[in-house]
Amino acid sequence: MKDVSKKVATIAIFASLYAIASLLTAYLPTGIFFIQFRPAIAIPMVVAVIYAPIIAGLSAALGTFIASIVRYGTPLLTVFSGTPANFLGFYTMSSVYKALRRKGMNWILALILSSTAGLTVGSIIIGLGLWFIAVHVAPGLLPQNFANIGFALMSAFLLDFAPAPIALFITVLILKVLRESGKISKI
Repeated sequence: MKDVSKKVATIAIFASLYAIASLLTAYLPTGIFFIQFRPAIAIPMVVAVIYAPIIAGLSAALGTFIASIVRYGTPLLTVFSGTPANFLGFYTMSSVYKALRRKGMNWILALILSSTAGLTVGSIIIGLGLWFIAVHVAPGLLPQNFANIGFALMSAFLLDFAPAPIALFITVLILKVLRESGKISKI
């Protein structure tokens, strides 16, 4: 029971941090792309490295769900795009990172490759989800461009990967500080 309680608490803490950090940049204009610019992805990136894939995925999904409801006032957008994208994207990142490290890959290279894999999975889900909303669920809710699957996917990739260099830099700094302070023993 103690282990389950610790996992639930960890998910809640990181989901809260991710939601708050996401809201700090949620209102930056992104032009015709509509999707949020989110350097806060550094938080679930750190979680993906330190904790199990399920913790990374659930904390990212819950955090984005909360942030999206606060930002947009409805769960409709995030249920079809951001929430599943964050869950599967950061679950994938954590799984790939751990597999690469078991094979002896340098942790920074493993971080870059695993985050690329996770962001790719997330981008595809976001793009398809927004296209699905624009075409089948609520036509007119999103800008008309999202009814074009190519535009929806391009938008998702651009805005998922745009904050990646900043997020990777922040993630590396946080992980180094945690390791040097003795909070984590191995990255």
